[in-house]
Amino acid sequence: MVAVSTLILFAVLFSSTLVVMFIWLYLMICTLRSLKTSPKLELFPKESKKLGLCDSPSRVSIIIPARNEEGHIRKCLESLLKQDYLNIEIVAVNDSSSDRTREVIQEYSNLTRPGIPIILVDAQDKPDGWSGKNWACYQGYMRASGDLLLFLDADTVLLSSCTISTAVAYFEENNLDALTVRPKLLCQDTWAKITLPMLSTLLHVRRMQQINNPLNRTSGYLFGCFYLITRQIYEAIGTHRAVKGEIIEDAAIGRRIRNQNYLLRAVIGDHCIESIFRGRWNVLQRIVVPRYHKRKTTTILATMGVFFLTLYPFILLPLSFTSLLYLNGDDNDLLLHSLAVTIELLSIAIIISTSIIQLKFSIFESLIYALASPVAGTIISLGFIIYIIDARINDTLVSWRDRKYTTV
Repeated sequence: MVAVSTLILFAVLFSSTLVVMFIWLYLMICTLRSLKTSPKLELFPKESKKLGLCDSPSRVSIIIPARNEEGHIRKCLESLLKQDYLNIEIVAVNDSSSDRTREVIQEYSNLTRPGIPIILVDAQDKPDGWSGKNWACYQGYMRASGDLLLFLDADTVLLSSCTISTAVAYFEENNLDALTVRPKLLCQDTWAKITLPMLSTLLHVRRMQQINNPLNRTSGYLFGCFYLITRQIYEAIGTHRAVKGEIIEDAAIGRRIRNQNYLLRAVIGDHCIESIFRGRWNVLQRIVVPRYHKRKTTTILATMGVFFLTLYPFILLPLSFTSLLYLNGDDNDLLLHSLAVTIELLSIAIIISTSIIQLKFSIFESLIYALASPVAGTIISLGFIIYIIDARINDTLVSWRDRKYTTV
C-alpha cells in the first residue's frame, strides 16, 4: 500500500514538473519569436529621411505628465530639443509636484528655441475619480494643438535625433491610428535587474504579437512611456476621460483602441528610446490589486500559477537529490528518480536560458543576473501573495506616486 502511494506521489510530482518544463519551453520559444519577428523602429531612419518627414505637415504635440520628476525631466526635454522633426510643440504638465519639477520645466520654457515651444501647464487639482497621471495627460491634451499627440513619460529619453521623425514616418507610411514603442528599460538597482527578465517573460512575452495581430481585438496595450495617436482617434475613444479611474491607464487606452477596431501597432525601439523601470513592489501592486477586486478567483489561481512556474523546479530539485541518496538500490527506483532529477534540471536550465535571452537581447544587462532566477521567482511570488492579502485587508487602496487610489 505504501509503495502504491509513493508511486502515485511520484507520478504527480513528475507530471507536474513536466508541465512546468513544457510551459517554460513554450515561453522561451515565444521570447525568441517575439525578438525575431516584432517590427523594430530603428530599422527605419533612412526611410524617414528619404520621405522628408522632418518637415511633415503633421504637427506633433508631445505631452509629458510629470510628478516629482526633477531628477529625470531635464534629460527628457534635452533629448526632445535635439530632434530633427521641426513641427512639434512640447506640453509639459506639472502634476502637483513637491520637488523642483515645475522650476525645471519653467527654466526650459523660458529658453528661446526656434520652432519648438515648451508650454508649462500646472495641472489643476485632481477631481475625485481621476488618477493623477490620467488627469495630467488630459490637462496636457487640452492645451495641445497638434494633429498627432505623442505621450511620453518624464523619465523617457530619446536616444536619436531622428526618433520622432522616424516614428512619424512609420506611422504615416503604415496608415496607423496609434503607434507604441517598447523602449530600452533602465534598471536602477540590483533587485530590478534580477526580477525584470522573469517579469518580462511572464507579462510581456506574447504581448507584441497580440497587439500586432489585426484579428485580436481584446489585447490592446500601450507602452505608456511612448505612444503616438491621432487627435481624431484619441477623441473618438473618449480621451483619458474615458479611463480616468484606471491605474494602468496605458493598457486601458490600448484596449479601447483595439475594441473600436482602430489600427494599432507596437514596435521595438531599444536603440531609439530608453525609460526607467520602476522595479519596486508597487509595480506588482498596480497589477494584482485591481485584478483581485475584479476577478478574485482568477487572480488567486494566477498567483498559484506564478508560484508553480517560478519556484516549483527549484524547490523540488534538492528534495529529489536527497531522495536519491536514500534509495535502497532498486534499479527501477533509481531510474525513476534519476529521470525526475533530469526533468527538473532541464526545467531550471530553460528558465535560466529564457532569462539570459531577455538580458542579452532586450534588457541589456549582465547575464549573471539570470543565475538569480530563483530569487526573482521568490520576489515575484511573494509580491503576488502579499498584495492579495493587502487587497483583502485594505479593501481597494493602491499606492502610486504618493497618492492612494480605490480600484473599484
